[in-house]
Amino acid sequence: MTSPKFDNPVRSLFADLIPAEERNDARFLWLSNFEAERFWAPAGTVQLPKISQGDDVAVVNRLEEMSLFLAEYPDTLILREPSDEGLLGYLAGLGFRPPRILNVRAADRQMPISAAVLADEDLCAHISRLAQESNLYLLPFGKTRLEEEIAAKTGVKTLGPPVHVVEYVNSKIYSRKLSTELGLKTIPGCECESPEELEKGFRDLKPILDEGRKLVLKEAMGVSGKGLVVIDSEAKFQQLTTLLKRRAKPGMRYDFVLEVWLDKERDINYQIFISSDGKVRLLAIKEIATLNGVHQGHRFPPVLTDAQTASYEQAAQAIGQRLFADGFTGIAGLDSIIDREGEVYPALEINARFNMSTYQLGLERLIGPSAKVIAKYYPLVLDEHLSFARVRDCIGDQLFGAMGDGAGVLIQNFATVNVNAPTAEGGVFKGRLYTLVVGESFQQVEQIDRAVTEKLATLQAVAASAMA
Repeated sequence: MTSPKFDNPVRSLFADLIPAEERNDARFLWLSNFEAERFWAPAGTVQLPKISQGDDVAVVNRLEEMSLFLAEYPDTLILREPSDEGLLGYLAGLGFRPPRILNVRAADRQMPISAAVLADEDLCAHISRLAQESNLYLLPFGKTRLEEEIAAKTGVKTLGPPVHVVEYVNSKIYSRKLSTELGLKTIPGCECESPEELEKGFRDLKPILDEGRKLVLKEAMGVSGKGLVVIDSEAKFQQLTTLLKRRAKPGMRYDFVLEVWLDKERDINYQIFISSDGKVRLLAIKEIATLNGVHQGHRFPPVLTDAQTASYEQAAQAIGQRLFADGFTGIAGLDSIIDREGEVYPALEINARFNMSTYQLGLERLIGPSAKVIAKYYPLVLDEHLSFARVRDCIGDQLFGAMGDGAGVLIQNFATVNVNAPTAEGGVFKGRLYTLVVGESFQQVEQIDRAVTEKLATLQAVAASAMA
């Protein structure tokens, strides 16, 4: 397998946000604060009930290791823990140049990484020295008040808009209003910023329930299938509003959208980049795989008609120009659906941050333009810590590049395999192996997927039995 050129498409994008006279000597400090969304909802906002499991939070936090496919020397990357040496060797074999890596002391596995950085005085002092020695810019997964605090404390520069702009455009209320104002196909529904608006919105949409269809209530800042409730009856709605009234205290905000629940054919995510002069680039269009409303991975390239492709291209430009007019630059992911009739609803939600598809931009230089890919994770139930070498050997000739044909499983993140391992000996725990499954056809991709699933089962058979 030939080594890729040492170019970095994502780094090149963000360099465009730096003043031209500073670009040549600029360095990035990458920080994958995957928990950014929890800091965007305004304090004192009424929220729907939701369940968050500690093990899942720990896994999401360690997705940060995917940054190794974006951040390369001479840049610097902050991680919670050192990466497995086997993974670093694997990356080098694929042609990636590891960045300088700084590790942060975190109180526990669930602590937000930016909060951990602020609490680590030694690390902050080190960042301050780097900022004094070089033209250093902080490049986070998503900007929140914590990253602005890091910049103020250490002297590192920041890119893109201020936090209040990022928060503003991330709201589903903003997405709905934008979609309507731009004349894009918009799901029937309403924005609800008070109990009265919610009640009125339900009265207007109640005929949908009478037809045997459903509604959905979403928090304006809900993410990843959390912060939404499907409503299939008036009794369900009344039960929900009673709960919200109990949760509401004087002065608390209502930030919801109430929409018709559409029968969809596919979920589609597409990414755009808005430069400092307002130019909009459509970076990628990918089909989203979900389970119970929760993101599981991507499948690309998606099969779209010419009309659907044109809809996304037109929407990307219109939305990007509006975002720029509202003060936003940088990368944004847009969630959309295609309904049973093939109609595109291109602006369900705007995520003004990196998303999982962003981390695949750094990998696409390895993958041929005609390749078919599924991005997915393999759930693991384990009773012992696994090394990268053991997983690599288990996958064997199904590992990407092992046969020299550009097909196979490309390991995208390994830290999530052992993140929940108990500190003491013994005990069953859950992990995930994040990958791209690459082939010349989706049939070949599915064959590789089945083979790898069977191979990985040999690593977890005893633990899976214990869990059962």
